[in-house]
Amino acid sequence: MAFDSVESWGQGGNMELKGSRIHFMGIGGIGVSALAEMAKAAGALVSGCDRSENEITLALRRKGLNVALGHDPSHLDGVDYLVHTSAVSSQHPERLRAGEKQEKRGAFLARLMDNHQAIGVAGTHGKTTTSWLLSQLLIECGRDPTVFIGGLAASLPEGNYRLGSGPFVSELDESDESFLLPKLEVAVATNLESDHLSHYKTYPALYQAFQRYARGVEKEGLLVAGLDSPELAKIFAAHSGKKLSFGFNPACDIRATEVENQGFNSRFRLEYLHQDKGLFNLFLPGHHNVLNALAALGTCLALGLDPEELRSALPKAIGVGRRLEFLGEIAGARFYSDYAHHPTEIRACLAALKQAFSGPILAVFQPHLYSRTRDYAREFAQALAEGAEVVQLVDIYPAREEPIPGVDSALISSFARELNPRVEDPLPLAQAVETARDRAGDFQAVVMLGAGDIDNAARELFPG
Repeated sequence: MAFDSVESWGQGGNMELKGSRIHFMGIGGIGVSALAEMAKAAGALVSGCDRSENEITLALRRKGLNVALGHDPSHLDGVDYLVHTSAVSSQHPERLRAGEKQEKRGAFLARLMDNHQAIGVAGTHGKTTTSWLLSQLLIECGRDPTVFIGGLAASLPEGNYRLGSGPFVSELDESDESFLLPKLEVAVATNLESDHLSHYKTYPALYQAFQRYARGVEKEGLLVAGLDSPELAKIFAAHSGKKLSFGFNPACDIRATEVENQGFNSRFRLEYLHQDKGLFNLFLPGHHNVLNALAALGTCLALGLDPEELRSALPKAIGVGRRLEFLGEIAGARFYSDYAHHPTEIRACLAALKQAFSGPILAVFQPHLYSRTRDYAREFAQALAEGAEVVQLVDIYPAREEPIPGVDSALISSFARELNPRVEDPLPLAQAVETARDRAGDFQAVVMLGAGDIDNAARELFPG
């Protein structure tokens, strides 16, 4: 369903939002804040709360949203229903007060997508960048998409969302199975590896969820899947509906050949359904970003966009926040921030930096979650030790988890030193950032890695 204007966005399947009073827990988060603003645009009366102030809560207040600090059941007074993340306990006082009038953020996102031409992007890695690249291509080619991503993109006026009259492109979160809820016309799957075992408990359960994601578009939709991921390749082979594969494999429907990586730029020849579509330039580094671009380009071609339009549009993609985002320079070292919090993501990030820099690299890594550190300590150790000349570990960012006995960042360093003696003992975050600043002159690049608060601490080195 298309809408005549942004002002009419939120009609159709979202008609019930108009006039509804909705409260968003965790409104200071990148995803929840976007949903709150989209609900407001659809005519809802929106309020929210979070544990502490941050740039997002301040920005929401400037836009006129009612944002409270701290949590209190009284926030639900007069509210029609509550939207919360999966991290909020079912026994939380606000959730208990809401009773049946509540839903997870993924379910709310699915309702926003209802009655649109919905395109979802899921996967262990690359879903934010792929969603953003796909959105950027559609914008540049005049398709006016609505967009929801789990990061900040300079090309989106609101940073993490956009309202439009065309397709609805959304990053989907597989961490709690909410990615299975939207009714999709196109389901993009970037890759599949073991992760989120605190929810799924076992890898087979995660794999089965991705099987269900693919089956959701078997009748009328299209599956776009990365064949460089062996696990996705199995799901793709068994898929009985319309499907397209992407990757470097000669068997792929959407394929990159003649790949050249120069500094932070990439160039490749695109083949679509075994037809040469010419050379494409991408101003993002690394083979992993070429794969992300293939997923976006292939989806656009399947939707009928012109290859020449896409060739002109791709170089205008200017990056997503916290994906090798340049922060500034100290003593000749260039500082970057990256959201990588899985061994494969760390490996890809450091490989891209090695492509761009010939000198030594310092990686400062803050593990995210005790459970993830426990499950992947050896893999983290290998990715870090092999990818950077010096590694400074930081204490674990616990997020929603309680400590696990015997699990801390030193578990990674104990394994890593077998491979690289310059993997250093964990430090508190503030001290680790200060140490990186003080020794910057010894390195050509410094990268701050992790999904916790390391990014905020790193930005304090570059005020203004």
